[in-house]
Amino acid sequence: MDLFQQSGNIRPWSSFLIRDFSLIWISSVLAAAATQIRQVSSLYQVYELSGSSLQLGLTGFFQALPFIVFGLLAGALADVFDRKKLFALTHALQLLPGLALWFLTITGAVQVWHIYLFSLITSAVEVFSWPARSAMIPRLVPQSHLMNAVTLSTMIIQSSFLIGPAVAGVLIDFTGLASTYLTGAILFIPALLAVLAVRTSGKPEGERRRIKLRSLIEGLEFIRDQRIILSLFMLDFGVTLVGYYRPLLPIFAGDIFKVGATGLGTLYAAPAVGALLGSASLLMAGDINRKGASVIIAALFFALSLAILGISKWYWMAMVAVLFLGFTDAISVAIRRTVVQLLAPDSLLGRASSLISVFAQCTNALGALLAGAAAQVAGAPTALFLGSFLCVLMVLGISRAIPQLWRYSSGSKKAWS
Repeated sequence: MDLFQQSGNIRPWSSFLIRDFSLIWISSVLAAAATQIRQVSSLYQVYELSGSSLQLGLTGFFQALPFIVFGLLAGALADVFDRKKLFALTHALQLLPGLALWFLTITGAVQVWHIYLFSLITSAVEVFSWPARSAMIPRLVPQSHLMNAVTLSTMIIQSSFLIGPAVAGVLIDFTGLASTYLTGAILFIPALLAVLAVRTSGKPEGERRRIKLRSLIEGLEFIRDQRIILSLFMLDFGVTLVGYYRPLLPIFAGDIFKVGATGLGTLYAAPAVGALLGSASLLMAGDINRKGASVIIAALFFALSLAILGISKWYWMAMVAVLFLGFTDAISVAIRRTVVQLLAPDSLLGRASSLISVFAQCTNALGALLAGAAAQVAGAPTALFLGSFLCVLMVLGISRAIPQLWRYSSGSKKAWS
């Protein structure tokens, strides 16, 4: 069976022809770009203030920690409250941390613990944003457009990784960190206005429910019982845990290649270029029938790219490596989100979508700590090369433990139990 079985009725831009989907997409791109500008600025500033790779790892940890703590609650809220209003509220609240960091930086009072604190606050707000947005997508587009819409939505993150770091690097070099923080904060204003212009109702289907402990557990039980989704989550957890490279990029830019903030921004943007190419490939394919096999292959190429980054002796070589890291990751993320959207009922969409963020951010947090500690002990290149080797072991181990993943085809509309 062909891995890339195309649906002839869906074009790459089909979902953009739907007004409300386009508004949500534009809003999400602006918000995600603003978040990336702030996060890159925070990482750059932490390394500038401390010069410590372990401190960089801690910054990534604090950026991801709220997703672990509040992820399930955020999904439950998206299954109970108006998703559009919840999405808009998070955009409004995201203005405040950026303004606070701008003020602390321009007055010269900023310290590393301030960055940790506001990283926690911004992520605590963001964790409630993504489940609300993701749970709205099946209502904005017909089911025939779902793979297309999810892939375009995945491109939100990729576009922000391209635009945000590049803008942040240039702004830091030419206008300073304070102005960069302010720019990121201001971008949330048009993002908020776009959400408010959406006409589709954000209220969940069915009777209004209360948030109970049982409702949180139901989301976990759904993932546990859906064998294919569970295996996809396990694969993502294992690969990201030992292969999380982003917190180490300031070391490559500053100590190894000596390319400054602009070079760092470009290095952070390169995975987004690869991710956009990966998403474009998926959009041109229309639909991937053999989703499980495609994710496994993408994970193996991710491990290879990580090794190339670890042994890079030249800046251009590192750029190529992180570009392919973005390409393979985009394919994996889009397929995983599509499978969840296909298999989860509307009453569980918020919790199922939040679990994607919980799994991803949990591994990002732990991976950031692990990468920072390994780089502190053995150096960044060695840490990444070792991570590549462990990635391969993770992929082969999970594929052998759950062989249904390789055989999984979405054509049957269900997963093996």
